[in-house]
Amino acid sequence: MKIAYILPSLVNTGPIVVVHNIIKYLISKVDLIDVYYFDKTPTILSFDCNVFQISKSDVIDFDKYDIIHSHTLWADVYLFRNRKKIKKAKTITTIHQDTFTCLTIQYNSIFSMILGNFWCYVQRNFDGVIAISDQLKNKYQKQLSGIERIYNGCTISEGAIIQPEIRNKISSLRDQGFRVLGSYASITKGKGLAQVINALPSLPEYIYVIFGEGPYLQTLKDTVIKLDLQDRVLFLPYIKAPYSYLYLIDIYMMPSYSEGFGLAMVEAALAGKSIVCSNLPSFHEIFTDEEVSFFELDNTDSLVHAITNAHLELDKKGELAYLKANAFFTAEIMATNHLHYYQKKAAKSITETSSNG
Repeated sequence: MKIAYILPSLVNTGPIVVVHNIIKYLISKVDLIDVYYFDKTPTILSFDCNVFQISKSDVIDFDKYDIIHSHTLWADVYLFRNRKKIKKAKTITTIHQDTFTCLTIQYNSIFSMILGNFWCYVQRNFDGVIAISDQLKNKYQKQLSGIERIYNGCTISEGAIIQPEIRNKISSLRDQGFRVLGSYASITKGKGLAQVINALPSLPEYIYVIFGEGPYLQTLKDTVIKLDLQDRVLFLPYIKAPYSYLYLIDIYMMPSYSEGFGLAMVEAALAGKSIVCSNLPSFHEIFTDEEVSFFELDNTDSLVHAITNAHLELDKKGELAYLKANAFFTAEIMATNHLHYYQKKAAKSITETSSNG
């Protein structure tokens, strides 16, 4: 089997990490994997396969492949525009988020309706659509028939490089007796990190460590200054393997307003961390109340209670979350499920060709 992935860039964000993990476990099981991407950025992931930068107007040799799998809007649009040039390969796309909800949070409801419906129209022209949760599958199956659910999975590599200056900054706060809350993300409004900052005045024994960059970063910094929390919120830059610092964090925070899956939360579970997350259907789908601590969005009392509970059951919840993630949400399991899906689609293509012949 020969597979091509079409990506917007190679930057270390959720959809790109997913593809990176799939390739890591599939590269030895198929004949060929090639990655094509559009935007060159200074921070990239390194892939174990051929990687080619292309423009959105370039035309690749589509029928060199059995499967072409695109991720995110512009990659989907690229395949849609070239759909008449694709004769043999089966085209696949993945829904990584609740499209309409995320666009509403980021922009507004009118823009969300226009772009969301356009994106769904584009995806209807694909041979296969993967949703990363049952919640997304159930929500979008009327617009995109035949959706298959494949959960995301991840891995945390041992021996990742630790930057001493970052380690020392976190350690110095721990040494002062603080308990450490932590998050890493592309910092947008939808990640909900401001909720944790706003709860800190009610949690004097905690500090909050945030890894990442993004358009909402300055707003968070302004909120910290407004609440006079400069000594209790530590902003750290983007790094390639933020999970390597989880050993310095007591409770991992996932306060998102919308998530298709929650990849970082699963990484924290694989590290045995106690987790606090927002009360989203997609989060309830992968973890139970026994395994993580949920809170109601924009409810500070609920968030404070969840953090307190997560610390009281630090080891127990960490162990239960690890057992669940290791059994169902590893990168190897995800990759195997993708391979089975690809094989099913490729077999269908062979059957159709034989019938036409």
